[in-house]
Amino acid sequence: MEFFNNQIREYISSAIDIDPEFNFEQFKVGRSNITFKIYDSNNIYVLRRPPFGTKLESAHNMQREYKIISELSKNNLKVPKPILLYTEKSISVDDFYLMEYIDGETIADNLIADNYSSNEKKIITNSFISTLAELHNFDVQNSKLNDLGKHENYVERQLNRWSKQFNAQKVREINDLENATNLLLNNIPLQQRVSIVHGDYRLDNVRIKNNSVAAVLDWELCTLGDPLADLGTVIASWSNIDEKNTPFIYSPSLSPGFPSRESILSEYEKKSSLNLKDIEFYVRLSFWKHAMIMEGVYVRYSLGYYGKVDKEDIDAFGQSTLSFAKKASTKNLLEEIL
Repeated sequence: MEFFNNQIREYISSAIDIDPEFNFEQFKVGRSNITFKIYDSNNIYVLRRPPFGTKLESAHNMQREYKIISELSKNNLKVPKPILLYTEKSISVDDFYLMEYIDGETIADNLIADNYSSNEKKIITNSFISTLAELHNFDVQNSKLNDLGKHENYVERQLNRWSKQFNAQKVREINDLENATNLLLNNIPLQQRVSIVHGDYRLDNVRIKNNSVAAVLDWELCTLGDPLADLGTVIASWSNIDEKNTPFIYSPSLSPGFPSRESILSEYEKKSSLNLKDIEFYVRLSFWKHAMIMEGVYVRYSLGYYGKVDKEDIDAFGQSTLSFAKKASTKNLLEEIL
């Protein structure tokens, strides 16, 4: 689907320093909101917009994303600087926004990670965990993001939200997902702190420059709540070559030389002062949520919301859902992956 028509080009070039005949390319990382790099011979920016087609209620909210990165940027946290938010509907039925382009590399998979030495991987991992702790230690309750979401009962809200979205677009029964849901509902831990929660904090959602995190990207799932949900996602996605049936089949940490999951937990515990005795629950929650996300992607691709896609690719997303659901339903999950 063509987005950059003449009206869009004229609007963008009148608002920022860029030639109206700018080039663009879509970032391959990310399967929900659509992210473009737009550039001419002198300038580079990034544009974010929702997927084409029908959107679920409350999903893909560009104004909310823009508010998040605006406030975090003002408080010197590692996010791209926001530039422009479009909400007028005259030239686009969907909102979109522009932000700065962050130079560096996205370590999207193990093949890219193979280009780094073991020492570099350790430095990157330390920066990655330190950046997460900085986000979680940020005093969000005394910021302009204190109304971003309810402060308590984060896990219950997540379980309700994702179950509702899954049921709204349900196309098949998935027994492992139902079993995982019951395991989660029956073992909800006490929330220790109210923090900003990124919602999908993984190595392929940050930009790396000089072996350090330059910016955290993809804030569409961000809310307020339990910071250990983010740590659960880090641990879930931190696959290793000895792990059986990991659904994170392209995880950067499949490349040898990254610190272990145990060392990550130890490092985060030092920097956050949170008790990690219930971390298995949050790891399970992450696998469960990723199953929900992948099923949504599977449904949207099947309906053509991202344009023409090969059937094999669509089927792969459907199989990914099943892999995440199976992992989420594993009873001794932490023992298996550690």
